[in-house]
Amino acid sequence: MPSLEQYLEQADKLAQEVVNAWGVNVQAGNTALLTAQFKVLLNNACCYREARKLADNHRQFNVLGDQAEAQEKATRQAFAKAYKVFDEEHGGKS
Repeated sequence: MPSLEQYLEQADKLAQEVVNAWGVNVQAGNTALLTAQFKVLLNNACCYREARKLADNHRQFNVLGDQAEAQEKATRQAFAKAYKVFDEEHGGKS
């Protein structure tokens, strides 16, 4: 199994994969089949992506504050932990 650090390093890619998986299921009409655990993972992915986008926008204009940076780090950590648990419970296919 990958370590938490490995999930943290791949957080952007993994978050995009979760969003893509959700999109495929929505398009196929399978949203009712998504588990509560997947929905929690999706929420974590979306929170991380939003925090990342905000932090990146602030970085672009050289106005990244401690709060935005801390929020990005906290949501990234929460997503990586949630993904690790999800991945381990579903056979570690990552």
